[in-house]
Amino acid sequence: MDAARHWAAQGKHGSNVAQAESAADPPEWQQALEEHEAQQELEDDRFPVWPENEELVGIFIALRRCWQFDSMAGVYIGLKRPWIESTLRLMNIEQAKHPSIFEGLMIMEDAALPVLNRK
Repeated sequence: MDAARHWAAQGKHGSNVAQAESAADPPEWQQALEEHEAQQELEDDRFPVWPENEELVGIFIALRRCWQFDSMAGVYIGLKRPWIESTLRLMNIEQAKHPSIFEGLMIMEDAALPVLNRK
């Protein structure tokens, strides 16, 4: 989920996703989060991905141009489902992995949508 939020926040100044999600947290937690995010901006922009998640994150990034956008509402709706299957086939991902990859993509999609739709 963090990788999806990181991807979705690229190019957006102040990607305080966690801060928006934790508005009810005590002020000292919010301050600690702000300080942490300020430090993160100073560090390299790369995002660490665990080896067991590399394939899923790679597929998610390969789908970066496959988002459905509602131009009337001005919001992202989600990944286009048919494009997921064709991308998996084009990337030669074995069929047995498709269900678990699809599930992982839906989790990442859920994490990225609030960041993409933040105004």
